[in-house]
Formats: sequence, C-alpha cells, structure tokens
Amino acid sequence: MKSAVTTRPAKIFRNGNSVAVRLPKGWAKPGAAAQMRVTGKRIILEKTNSRPKTLAEVLQRMRRYDLIDEPFVREQPPYPVRDFD
Repeated sequence: MKSAVTTRPAKIFRNGNSVAVRLPKGWAKPGAAAQMRVTGKRIILEKTNSRPKTLAEVLQRMRRYDLIDEPFVREQPPYPVRDFD
C-alpha cells in the first residue's frame, strides 16, 4: 500500500540571520526533532525519533548522511613562548 504524498505551498522567509520555512499547521509539532539534508536541488526534512544527546551522536548522524567525510580533529594552536624572568 502506497502512502499518499501531500504537497502544499510553503512560505520561505528571513528570520534574523537565517532563512526559515513555514510549515502548514498540523504537519509538525513545535519542538519536534528533525534531520535536514540537501540532495541536488532538493532540501529534505525528515522527522527523527530523538535529538542527539552527545557530540558523538551528532557526528555519527552527520556521517550517516555524508555531511562530513572524516572524523573532526581539532588542531591545537601553538602556545606563545613567554619569558617570566
């Protein structure tokens, strides 16, 4: 059995320094967790069961959707040499 695909127009607007999409009433609950990804010219928004609780979970989800290629490694900046004499 196929699920019905519903399409409706959505309004895109600026909200501060971000761009937002207004979803029709009843499509999502406020505060619901979602995952977004870009595929070509499409922006796909999918409901997720829960929000990630740790940075490791965030990175794991990003790798799953090919948003990052390799693990993030922070380079330590060089400390300045100080003369305390």
